[in-house]
Amino acid sequence: MPTDEVKRINPFDWSKEFEPVMAAGGFDAVIGNPPYVRQESLKEQKKYFETHYAVYQGAADLYSYFIEKGISLLNPKGLFSYIVANKWMRANYGKPLRKFLLTKQIEEVVDFGDLPVFKTATTYPCIIRVSNEMPVREFCASKVEALDFPSLDEYVMANWHPIEQGTLTDEGWTLGDQGTENLLKKLKIMGCPLEEYVNGQMYRGVTTGFNEAFVIDEKTRSQLIDEDQRSGEIIKPFLIGRNVKRYEPPNNQNIFIIFTFHGIDIQQYPAILKYLKQFKEKLMPKPLDYKGEDWAGRKAGFYKWYEIQDKIDYYSDFEKPKIVIPQIVKRASYTFDRDGFFTNDKTSIIPKNDLYLLGLLNSNLLDFVMSSISSTKQGGYYEYKPMYVSKIPIRTINPNDPADVARHDRMVALVTQMLDLNKKLQDARLEQERTMLSRQIEATDASINKLVYELYGLTEEEIKIIEG
Repeated sequence: MPTDEVKRINPFDWSKEFEPVMAAGGFDAVIGNPPYVRQESLKEQKKYFETHYAVYQGAADLYSYFIEKGISLLNPKGLFSYIVANKWMRANYGKPLRKFLLTKQIEEVVDFGDLPVFKTATTYPCIIRVSNEMPVREFCASKVEALDFPSLDEYVMANWHPIEQGTLTDEGWTLGDQGTENLLKKLKIMGCPLEEYVNGQMYRGVTTGFNEAFVIDEKTRSQLIDEDQRSGEIIKPFLIGRNVKRYEPPNNQNIFIIFTFHGIDIQQYPAILKYLKQFKEKLMPKPLDYKGEDWAGRKAGFYKWYEIQDKIDYYSDFEKPKIVIPQIVKRASYTFDRDGFFTNDKTSIIPKNDLYLLGLLNSNLLDFVMSSISSTKQGGYYEYKPMYVSKIPIRTINPNDPADVARHDRMVALVTQMLDLNKKLQDARLEQERTMLSRQIEATDASINKLVYELYGLTEEEIKIIEG
């Protein structure tokens, strides 16, 4: 699109430019590769999209609208096929698009996961093919595991499986084979969503808007406290996502956060105020009526320049016993924190003293669920954001069933042992001791997985699906 037309919403009139085609009912086929434009660049167009597109969602990327437009240009028997990002299948912003596509006959979806199909861009692509007809039959789905095939057609023919379109909803698509789909349905019935289990108490970590000012090391912390003892009241141990490890004691590596919450009386902390003043220009919130593109400070918002960017009303929950969830991982990496760490925006927390829940979440079974419902990242990573984690089915315990209570207590004992073993491993120095502890951890992990299979009533065949 020419730069002078970027702000124009509809610079191309299909009914005039292709008058004979559109008068005859539309195109026989629409194929393409829409531009990869993130929603942050669509601010001026969103009002138009909201009133003109059924697939509109505030966080939807541009390709969502290209899909609806492309299908709308088809004649009643026409075929549509795009290669686009696969995020729409699971992300919240893809819900209106999924709902729209379910009104058409999906013919095929080829998912490339995080494979680098386009060498110069990280796009997580999939190919979708749709008929402009009412849905009446199953469609073909395939997951491409590697790019070293001589022919994509041959690969798909050898690796596809059927999906009954009528079983899909707009909540999110997994597109697994029949055994996988049946197992996921069973697990959903067996448990309640995590969000419901924790009564909505799942919170994102702290977004400061400018970590260079608020995140400090041990030396700076000591200097600020030496200058004014009250500084220690709002300097908190800070844990970042990449330092959260599965069952391991949190280790913040001597990183701290100056937690100037909204409404703080900064005059009570003169050393903190003096320290933050050196960053004042970059901490200033952008005025709501600012029209330029070169603002040096933080985004617009109702916060003072010395306050952290986001209003964290639940900040007292960081100081409670809690489960910590790193956001980008290859496998379940939940841990438990009793030491009151604040965490960054690449984590989430569940402020519950619930070791039974921790064991379930770190199990192979619920990690299998996460790999089926969450978005992928390059390098084999998954997004453990609240939008996905909140959907995990949690097997509740019947307090009136002695066998159920016994399973709960057994899980708590195993997880307690797992936490203790990981702490010992973290402190161990001798290689022989580390080897012995690693074997004990592996055995305990296997016992937890076995117990989880029992809790969810899995068959031998279903266990084989989980274990690959």
